[in-house]
Amino acid sequence: MTTLTIALAVALAASLALSAWLWRRLARATTAPAIEAPPPADPFSPLQHPLFQSAMAALDSGLIVVDLEHQIRLVNRRAEELLAPAVDTVGQGLIVLLRDHQADALVAETLRDGEAREMAMKPISSGRTLRVQCSPIAPNGQTIGALLLIRDITQLSMLERSRRDLVANVSHELRTPLASLKLLVETLQSEPPPEVARRMLGQMAQEVDAVTQLVDELHELSQIESGRVTLKLAPTPIRPVVERALERIKPQADRKQIAIAAEFHDAASCALIDGDRVGQVLLNLLHNAVKFSAPGGHVTVRTALVNHNGDAEHDDASAGGLWLQVSVIDTGIGIPAQELPRIFERFYKVDRARTRNAGGTGLGLAIAKHLVEGHGGRLWASSVEGQGSTFSFTLPAA
Repeated sequence: MTTLTIALAVALAASLALSAWLWRRLARATTAPAIEAPPPADPFSPLQHPLFQSAMAALDSGLIVVDLEHQIRLVNRRAEELLAPAVDTVGQGLIVLLRDHQADALVAETLRDGEAREMAMKPISSGRTLRVQCSPIAPNGQTIGALLLIRDITQLSMLERSRRDLVANVSHELRTPLASLKLLVETLQSEPPPEVARRMLGQMAQEVDAVTQLVDELHELSQIESGRVTLKLAPTPIRPVVERALERIKPQADRKQIAIAAEFHDAASCALIDGDRVGQVLLNLLHNAVKFSAPGGHVTVRTALVNHNGDAEHDDASAGGLWLQVSVIDTGIGIPAQELPRIFERFYKVDRARTRNAGGTGLGLAIAKHLVEGHGGRLWASSVEGQGSTFSFTLPAA
């Protein structure tokens, strides 16, 4: 530091000190001794200020203020929406609003030692997942109460659970083919007879195809869910789309001696669709129908014009207009009633013990569901175990 800088700093400090001394002398000479105002009777009275009340009402998180006795002094509208109390809770005990003893104990610990804490809770009444953050209120270093900030993290929890499930499922689906490949490679390294080596190479090709299919379907599903797949919608006759799908599935059906057919309500019916993507949905449903049907069974594709977007259980009263409903009906093994709500989940497979040799990644129906919903339609299933299944989806009629 230069001599000039040091001098300027000393001069500035001296000037400030002199100004402060002169101001104190002037204040003592011109003002009477200040009369100390009595402390407010209620330390929480500022909470009733209109500006503070407006700010609390505008918060998108729940806010609760309690005193040392756990009595609620303030609760905003968002907190009431999240916790759904049956009575007016201001002046009541905190447990009446939270209905969670762990959360009440957390507040007690914060009031006792002045340390902020947080926890997650799941109220039975709403089924939400809430994050509760509790901080002490200590305006003069002395704790007089606690402030609870409540946020709805239900969606975040669901996303985190989906991420964990996805990682677990992908790991599970990859482990089997990779273990088989490793075993086959080790066997080939021992130089088995040529006919055994050829058979093992064929098995290796099948395992590589399974891994490739899994990766391709994962990539496609991620593209669809992220909105990066653009549907080329145009008025398209449904009959050629169905016939192309039946033609592609026919060799597989013939190998199992399964009869396939189509029934058109109106051969000239058109829908506002992306023909290639709807063909992909149909092919997926037909592939499952043939795969889970016994030799000698039947698979039928049926179309009809309807005035609702889905079946009676899933119908939306606001979904008006004319819809083209396409159904794939099989005489296969069927799906247990308790499994139906989950069959469109990623990687979900119905009763793995029964379908162990059926193959598949468990992603096909999830992809089909996203594609149908991308057209504005619905995809659902009905089934009777041992008697077959019906998969139906709707498309906007053109």
